[in-house]
Amino acid sequence: MELRTLRYFLAVCEHGTMSRAAEALHVTQPALSRQIAALERELGTSLLERHSRNVTPTEKGLYLRRRAQEIVGLADQTTSDLTHGEDIMEGDVFIGAGESEGLRVIARHVRDFREKYPDVRFHLHSGNAPDLIERLEHGVDDFSVLMSYPDVDRYAHLRLSPTDAWGVLVRDDDPLVAREAVSPADLLDAPLVVPERHAKGDKLTWLLATWFGERAGEVSIAATYNLSYNGALLVREGVGRMVSFDGLTTVGPGTGLEFRLLFPPLVSVIDLAWKRDVPLSHPARLFLDSLQ
Repeated sequence: MELRTLRYFLAVCEHGTMSRAAEALHVTQPALSRQIAALERELGTSLLERHSRNVTPTEKGLYLRRRAQEIVGLADQTTSDLTHGEDIMEGDVFIGAGESEGLRVIARHVRDFREKYPDVRFHLHSGNAPDLIERLEHGVDDFSVLMSYPDVDRYAHLRLSPTDAWGVLVRDDDPLVAREAVSPADLLDAPLVVPERHAKGDKLTWLLATWFGERAGEVSIAATYNLSYNGALLVREGVGRMVSFDGLTTVGPGTGLEFRLLFPPLVSVIDLAWKRDVPLSHPARLFLDSLQ
């Protein structure tokens, strides 16, 4: 597979038709169609479903699109790293992160770093831990911001100073609003919306299972989420109470939502991780130095 062909395939996926993709790529439609057909022959599988007005990726095509985005992104990043001399500070820094108030620390350093090096661009990808680790392992991201990741010692990492406090997001008409903090017993009378990596089937796992202790088996899980915005929509519609980090959702007058911390307190440590023994680009290395 050639990079050019992968770029062509990504353009077709993005634009949805051969004609629009060809126009964006400044090639003829027949030439583009031949390239895609050759790629399908090379891989021995159909990558696109052809419809009367558009094309859509097949299941194999969706897989290739994800991998092609990583491959092309890594190639572009490598080219940028090698063509920007160290005497001229410009380039790109790629950071993957879960939703966390701790990212404010990174944001402040990004602001200060760009005041000194305005030609360095930062690219932030939000995702859950498996997604972030996959991107880090494949070299798509320079760094990952991880919350209480159990295998963090596999990587070089820097413990950031804040921690994320856990609590529960509820509607403003929920009886728990009258409490200053909530205990495991307080959360057993209504369904919960929990982060997807803290649930397996109808059972809690990891930190939340430990916090609930012997009452964990009594918890009713209504739904899981990986983005707090979408989880908060479930709370607003009465699906359940959402267990999440403090500070991720706007609460208070006019929002219809309130947040109460868990008691006993539950916190997650925050680490900035990067791969051991893999050279960072010059901008990424300087950014790391600014954090340490």
